[in-house]
Amino acid sequence: MACEDIGDYIGPADEFVRFILGVDPLGDCQSVKVGRTSPGPVEDDEVLARFVFAPAHMSTQTGEIDETVVLDAFKFGASVNRVQIDWEQALPVLHQRGEALAEQIRNGSAQRPPQPDRQYLGVFRFVAHSARAVNVDAVPARIRLYDTSLPDDPLHGDIVASNFGLSKAHKKELRVRLFLLVQKSGLFPSIT
Repeated sequence: MACEDIGDYIGPADEFVRFILGVDPLGDCQSVKVGRTSPGPVEDDEVLARFVFAPAHMSTQTGEIDETVVLDAFKFGASVNRVQIDWEQALPVLHQRGEALAEQIRNGSAQRPPQPDRQYLGVFRFVAHSARAVNVDAVPARIRLYDTSLPDDPLHGDIVASNFGLSKAHKKELRVRLFLLVQKSGLFPSIT
């Protein structure tokens, strides 16, 4: 298999990360364009945004945003938006996309039932090299960023976490460290 196979993936959503790790065990494909409509690989200095939704990314015990906001990185790939314009200009556009996505999820689709309680809360911002630096052991590229463009979204990317060979405690530590990184900028809340 080749790096380009990542951009052509059509299998089950819950097998996406496993597929990527099989194609790219060392993380080298991060530096190759894999999305058909993307502007190229995610560069280290790129600003990325991760949408936050209630109740999906909320603790049922505390009602606060928790590490579930990055949990998809370990199975499905955690979607991010590549921000290639000034943050202040990008933020209203990101909020529109987040609200539209929440509406789609509320309405459901052929792939998923309606989730009428889904609400868009806002967006976390982080820089690609900071995410790639998150680690819990000597194995490189535990956190990866791929340019997984979509036909209607060429600036779509995915966070993919490689927890292969980690103990249960280190898996949780990796997840928490990634969450703390994306949380650090603070939530840029929806203006509606």
